[in-house]
Amino acid sequence: MHRRIAVLLALALAACGPSPIPTETVSTPILPSTTPTPALAARVNGAPIPLSDFEKRVAAYEREWIRNGLDPNSEEGRRRLAGLPRQILEGMIEELLIEQHAVALGIAVSPEEVEAALGQFINESGGLESFRQRLASMGMSEEEFRRNQRAAMLAQKVFERLTADIPEVAEQVHARHIQVSSEETARQLLARVQQGEDFIELARQYSENEATRDLGGDLGWFARGTLVIPELEEAAFATPPGQVTLVATPGGYHLLFVVEKDPARPLTEDQRELLRQNRIRERLQAWRAEAQVEIFIPLSP
Repeated sequence: MHRRIAVLLALALAACGPSPIPTETVSTPILPSTTPTPALAARVNGAPIPLSDFEKRVAAYEREWIRNGLDPNSEEGRRRLAGLPRQILEGMIEELLIEQHAVALGIAVSPEEVEAALGQFINESGGLESFRQRLASMGMSEEEFRRNQRAAMLAQKVFERLTADIPEVAEQVHARHIQVSSEETARQLLARVQQGEDFIELARQYSENEATRDLGGDLGWFARGTLVIPELEEAAFATPPGQVTLVATPGGYHLLFVVEKDPARPLTEDQRELLRQNRIRERLQAWRAEAQVEIFIPLSP
């Protein structure tokens, strides 16, 4: 499940431990408001985020984090709690963007669907009384829970629509690499490979990438959009099998050895999930870039 869906599901019950909200946020600039509105935390394309809703959500997460062991007096605790308001507001902004674009996509969640999900949560909580006690401990009403649950279900439907065309098979490359921080070292190793030394053994001896070093630099099979280093991925698809090329990336220099290629290799579920996440992240960033977002409260960096 996409992490943003997990965020919204967690907001519905705040019962999944420390917040799964990612530390990274969309970097689109926020438009400062020229007219302070104390009753609002923000507005998104004219749609309000009430300050009271925002404050309740922040408080619910603070309680949940502390209940799950976060020490608010520790350095980590203070750091995480200081960043929580911005993370919460980012999530609420995305909820509104999803809501607005769901209308354009013709996607909706019926009251019956929400009630069915509510019944499932009640059963999983051990009954109605236990469920209500849990909501009370978080300062959340049943109506607030319903609204948050609807937002989670709507997000899931929207994301499923956006990723419905993720393929089952795709062109893939199997490659190995040796990562070093010095260009001079990389060129020396390239010369040794070209003179016939074994790439795998050189990777085990010299690669600075701890994740792949003991594997002889093996990156496995990957499709476009699934390798974490874009420059390396681009070079891999451009290099014929059996060849070694030198690739400069922000993280250092790589000797890339393309082992083999397959024009139509089945994608693993992990690969498809990564492609789904990439698609959703790109769409959310596009929606945010074109939206008018006004913030009415101070937020820490």
